[in-house]
Amino acid sequence: MGKLKDRLQGNRAAKVLSLLAALAMPLYFLTMFAWLLIKDDFDASINHYYLTFLGFYGCIFLCLSWERKWLWLKIVLVAINTVIIGFLILVAFMGGPAGPLIALLQMIVPIVPWSLVFG
Repeated sequence: MGKLKDRLQGNRAAKVLSLLAALAMPLYFLTMFAWLLIKDDFDASINHYYLTFLGFYGCIFLCLSWERKWLWLKIVLVAINTVIIGFLILVAFMGGPAGPLIALLQMIVPIVPWSLVFG
């Protein structure tokens, strides 16, 4: 694990991609709520649960690729993504007992259409 962390910390592209991935979900939700305040309607053409993997893996790679001096950035982005993912998991409880399971599986393995698997 230390070798991977050293390789990621030396790679500028990994740093930029991890930062963009960790910022994608908070920026999407900020834009969504701003749009709701301005227009009072929102076209939910993007499934919010498809973005949870960006927040999850973006935070993991952010913690691996950025140095210790950027600890405040890691803490803030991980906290924001955790709150958003926690909110989405809480909303997923409306789908019954399988709702949070599907949301967590969608976050960890986004390629598989879990809602079709659990039907």
